[in-house]
Amino acid sequence: MDMDIDLIVFDMAGTTVMDDDAVHRQLQAALAQVGVTASRHDVNAVMGMPKPHAIQALLTQHQGRTPSGDAVASVHASFMDRMIRYYRDDSGVRECEGATDVLRWCRRHGVKTSLDTGFNRAIADAIIQRLGWSEAGLLDATVASDEVPRGRPHPDMIFRLMELTLVPDSARVAKVGDTPVDIAQGRAAGCGLVVAVTSGSHSAAELQPHGPTHLIETLSGLYAILERSTAGAA
Repeated sequence: MDMDIDLIVFDMAGTTVMDDDAVHRQLQAALAQVGVTASRHDVNAVMGMPKPHAIQALLTQHQGRTPSGDAVASVHASFMDRMIRYYRDDSGVRECEGATDVLRWCRRHGVKTSLDTGFNRAIADAIIQRLGWSEAGLLDATVASDEVPRGRPHPDMIFRLMELTLVPDSARVAKVGDTPVDIAQGRAAGCGLVVAVTSGSHSAAELQPHGPTHLIETLSGLYAILERSTAGAA
């Protein structure tokens, strides 16, 4: 089947992975260890960014000065430990509604599937192993923010996934995520579709001003978008 979209780049936490707000909670807890109280609004403003960059921004905001590299590394190490234990052991970790079904649909229709994330590889692997998607053959490629020169909102992770999956044209790539930086990343990469999911960390009202091509409440909303793409390519 000839489709306008050859590759979909899915975000992880909040888009394909349900974690009961663990990223917010664990980042707040790691910051609290150094005396920083970050609100949900504060954390939401940096969601999707590489986590060391997010931590640096939050420390700067609350301490009024640029933190040292050691200070950022210490908070990030605490956050990593908390998140790996959470994704490995917590009973609340599960896929977002319909994620496996969407991945299987893509495979059946010849669309390559991939994941990118603001997490580093260690946390990404803990999630992927927990959900069993690689073992099930549902992913063509994955990339984490510490495996490219620049994380979101820069397009480096999308370009790396295009290389790994041999998709040369970003106009035939769809980016799917739940944060403003997911949208910015997709637009920076020149993706043909930039789809924002409103059931994750941000509402439709918060996401719309950033210019997604589509807003969907859950991943099942992708079917209609991709089927229209199929009809347009026929």
